[in-house]
Amino acid sequence: MNPFSPLYYIKQNKPRCILLMLMLMLSAVIYVGGLYITAPVATFDLLKETNEKVVRVFDYSVVDYTESDFDEFIAEIEKDESLDYIYAANTGGDFQWNTVMEFSCGSNQMTFGSVEDFKKHCEMFGLEMDCSNLKSGSLILTQMLADNLELSLGDKIDKNTGNDLIEVNYENGFTVDCIIGQQGYAAYMIVDSPSDVSVYLYGKNISGAELISRIMALEEKYNIITAYMSTEVIDMQFESFYFIYSFIVILVSIIIAITINTAFSGMYQKRNFEFAVYRAIGISKTKILRKLVAELLLTDGLALAAGTAITAVFLYLFNNIVLYPDGLYLEYFHPLAFAGVIICNLLSLFPLILFRIRQIKKADICEY
Repeated sequence: MNPFSPLYYIKQNKPRCILLMLMLMLSAVIYVGGLYITAPVATFDLLKETNEKVVRVFDYSVVDYTESDFDEFIAEIEKDESLDYIYAANTGGDFQWNTVMEFSCGSNQMTFGSVEDFKKHCEMFGLEMDCSNLKSGSLILTQMLADNLELSLGDKIDKNTGNDLIEVNYENGFTVDCIIGQQGYAAYMIVDSPSDVSVYLYGKNISGAELISRIMALEEKYNIITAYMSTEVIDMQFESFYFIYSFIVILVSIIIAITINTAFSGMYQKRNFEFAVYRAIGISKTKILRKLVAELLLTDGLALAAGTAITAVFLYLFNNIVLYPDGLYLEYFHPLAFAGVIICNLLSLFPLILFRIRQIKKADICEY
């Protein structure tokens, strides 16, 4: 093997390099921390997906006591080939969920005035389920929300249910008649009190920004108001979490950088003779530096690969054994967690490379 190969030094100094890898693998903790910080935001993924296709619209005249033009609004929707609607029902209840950070979130629930309306919603979203058991007073939950709330098929809930995450407004209460495998947290209720001042507005062949733009145009024309929580609003509510995570990344990076440089300064000091010999036989400082950087990058790459494998196994076991049974989960990937690892590695390696540059500049065969 070429002695100038970065792999040659690693093979000749396995114990030291393994120790360096273990220190660099601490960045995996940063990754898991990023997933933990972003876990509450991830619970809104289904809400974000729903908001891409449907928005609830209210007749604002019942609030400002002006003349209603809601019927005219509905008439225009019926003529619009890009939109469809379902009359919403009076709110039957509120269902929140616990997060891995031990606080609750909520807001993803829909109430329908009939089973037929709920079936139409399912068709709009391509949801397949057995609706034969559904009736007024039926509660349909996603599997994750059911596990989170510790509810099972056939369970009955009402105003006296002793669960702080559940608030029932429907006089007759609800029965959990269906649990669906839709990923995320959502509750669907069927009650016998349909509303005539509120609809769910669906985009047939438009979605996202195009749907919102179309609804905004209708808001300017009619006395209506939308109940819509945008992605930006959700992310804004968790901005402080991101700042805290950024501070933790920088702090841990500094600690890792100091630890690595302290632990390995002696090891690299012993290589002064090696560097001086390289200089004596005519090898440029730039080439020596490239060798050192290649060694460090290869070591870091191996550490990242090992850390990634260990983290993936840990997340899989932790999700399946600990979190999923309680209706919780950590994502396997999030851009913020990935960025945290990259920043941590850069901040850890940069001082190590910088000190090696200074060391090589001082290398002189005449000193030996």
